[in-house]
Parts: sequence; C-alpha cells; structure tokens
Amino acid sequence: MAAFEVTPFIERLVRLAGEGANSAACSLYLLDEEKRFLHPGVVIGLPEKYVKGCGAVAVGTQCCGRAVAHKKPWLVTDMLTDPLFAAGRKAAQDSPIRAAFSVPVMTADGEVLGSLACHYKKPYVASENDIERNQIFAQLIAYTLTQDQHPHVETAIAAD
Repeated sequence: MAAFEVTPFIERLVRLAGEGANSAACSLYLLDEEKRFLHPGVVIGLPEKYVKGCGAVAVGTQCCGRAVAHKKPWLVTDMLTDPLFAAGRKAAQDSPIRAAFSVPVMTADGEVLGSLACHYKKPYVASENDIERNQIFAQLIAYTLTQDQHPHVETAIAAD
C-alpha cells in the first residue's frame, strides 16, 4: 500500500467531493508502491460487499484503475453494461452501485498517487462541473498527501 497517511482533513475533502457531486458514495483509492494496484484509503458510503468485490483494483481496470492508467477522468455510466468495467461487474451486481466517475490524484509533477471517485445507485453521466470540481479536490488531496515530503517554502513580500 502507498506510504501516505490519510488524515481527517483528507477524509473531509473526499466527503466534500462526494457531496458536491450529489453521489451516493465516494472514495479515495491509493496506488501501491509498485504502482500496480489501488487500495482503499477512504471509503464513504460504499457497501462493504462492493468494496470487497472490487478488491485491489489493478491499474488499467475498472473506473479508478483506468483514471490512474490514463491520467485523466474516467466515467462508467452503467457498470452492468460497460464492457470496460468487466473486472468489477460482479461487485456491482451484488450491490446497489451502478455508476461512477473517477479522477486521478496527481502531484503537480504528474506523479499519480491514486484516484478520487464518486459512485451512484443508478446509471449516471457526470457533468463537466462534477469532473472539474473533483479534479480540484484531487489536487488538494495530492498536495496534502505529499506536503510532508517537500520542504516548506516561505515567501517574503518586499515593502515598496
């Protein structure tokens, strides 16, 4: 699993992202150190059966894994019919979750740390506003996850 500490502040950012997108559930999955799988860091409102059914999400699969692999938002408007969601279909069939969209959580340098997702109980197409808002939350999460790894920069304002 990734060596990042998920703080209450990060959990709140995930919750705000979900609330802003009017989703039934939201999650932050973090990339493991080998950059092969995503593991739950924050899960809010997702049924345990769904989370267990999806398991460790391989990069390039499901919604979160594709957002990470392609470094761009990924939408699954109906998990029961989307052929690219085959790896997670059984989890969707066994739960009320039917749609999701994910955005990659990336540093300013483009390093992917994970995926921020919103989940819905019926087929759903995320709006551009939903996606853009969550990209901002993802940037805040990436900064917060890595802030202890970067030296603090102090800025001085010169008097005129």
